[in-house]
Amino acid sequence: MIVVILTAILELGVVQSSTVVGYYSHSCPAAEKIVSQVVAEQFATRPLVAAGILRLYFHDCFVEGCDGSILLDASPDGTPPEKRSLANNNTATGFELVDAAKRRIEAVCPGTVSCADILALAARDSVAISGGPRWEEPTGRYDGRVSLASNADGSIPGPSFNLTRLIQSFANKTLDSRDLVTLSGGHTIGRSHCANFQIRLYNFSGTGLPDPALNPAYAAALRRICPNTSPARRATLSLDRGSEIPFDNSYFVQLLAGNGLLRSDEELLLDGSMRGLISAFAANQRLFFREFAKAMVKLGGIGVKDSIQGEIRLHCRRVN
Repeated sequence: MIVVILTAILELGVVQSSTVVGYYSHSCPAAEKIVSQVVAEQFATRPLVAAGILRLYFHDCFVEGCDGSILLDASPDGTPPEKRSLANNNTATGFELVDAAKRRIEAVCPGTVSCADILALAARDSVAISGGPRWEEPTGRYDGRVSLASNADGSIPGPSFNLTRLIQSFANKTLDSRDLVTLSGGHTIGRSHCANFQIRLYNFSGTGLPDPALNPAYAAALRRICPNTSPARRATLSLDRGSEIPFDNSYFVQLLAGNGLLRSDEELLLDGSMRGLISAFAANQRLFFREFAKAMVKLGGIGVKDSIQGEIRLHCRRVN
């Protein structure tokens, strides 16, 4: 396992003043250790939980900011929350890990550590335990009180987005094209449902043919697993061909070989500067790890709420 320890906070200058490394060092010094322990325990029996947590964190930050709103269940009036949006329903995972960490932390530090911070720390630890970088994660977030499926569907970048839409969705969250490429590298772990890329195999852009950007041998292998039928849409495949658990730079190597699974992956190659960065990451894993850690810290500064805008939930699935 390669572990890169990075303190990227000062050089980035993007994290809101309400977060700081070691925020709980006095109020709940065991918090980060507890989260790490829960991640390790669940990873030991379900290694794909790491990818689920990373995706959960990304989807959380892209809606109301990194405020744990994706963790909330439906409100009493039945309004669908973020976890029931098209982007998350029946595909978002990792909620039980956050719940387990929250229960343990509440037992020693009641009403102190936010669910938003638990999710952020769990995402950091999930990457590290999968073999990726580990960074100093700023904490001090408060939990949001609003969670709407309608907001999620209009904010989370989709697997079929073209390059223009991808760049715009990231720009809406103060993330640039370098962040887009770097954070897409998170697809080195995890799996995706056939429904997210099936059109690339059979009727790309209405042509009735496969996406010509796909490696023909890879496309043929995908069609065997994902036949053009509705039940097959629920099947899953590795986002990074042959490497769904180790966090490494294989995603970029596969992308250059025409083995990008999602259209949103393949689109990154259409821009010259992005393609250059993909090539650099494919050739230098240490560089990718360093940049990924920086991008995750930047991501974690989106929409951070303070004590007026949010709260410290006692249970991650409902507001106080």
